[in-house]
Amino acid sequence: MGPFYEIYGLSENRDKETIERFLEHFTFRNLIEDRKGQEISVHSNVKYGVEEFFKPVKTLSQVIQFGINHPNIGFAFYIGNGKNLKPGIGDVLLKFTFDSKLIFGVGIEEKVVLKDGSVVSNFPFAVEVKEQLIELTGAYKTSIQFEYPPSDDEAEFDEDMEMWKDLTNGKIS
Repeated sequence: MGPFYEIYGLSENRDKETIERFLEHFTFRNLIEDRKGQEISVHSNVKYGVEEFFKPVKTLSQVIQFGINHPNIGFAFYIGNGKNLKPGIGDVLLKFTFDSKLIFGVGIEEKVVLKDGSVVSNFPFAVEVKEQLIELTGAYKTSIQFEYPPSDDEAEFDEDMEMWKDLTNGKIS
């Protein structure tokens, strides 16, 4: 699989209802609840005065609740590798930002193989997913990137959007 487009939507809706709506749309929600053996990884961030720590979790609900209850802690939680996700979705991401926002992410393959064996760009689907993120999450900023990690806060999101516009002559972002 891969390489992947990463479609990100920045939202102020860091709440359970919005997160569940996003997950229901892009995943088979009941099949992704079990997270035994995983952890929340918070990496140190000098800008926000946060030290690195790890928190074991057993369920996705625990991850969501921790992110909601700690609005100034940033961490990314990936779900996927194509397992228990809706068709065409490679992974989904919840990136709780250090500035109390949430980046909703969806990864899809850059190219797809059609039934006749031809390979085509999956960019139109990336644009469709971007529009779905706006509708589902209230994302007020979105970006289509290419195999790139999500931002830590809104200022970094803005910088990343500009970088991708520059790198692709405005074709992606």
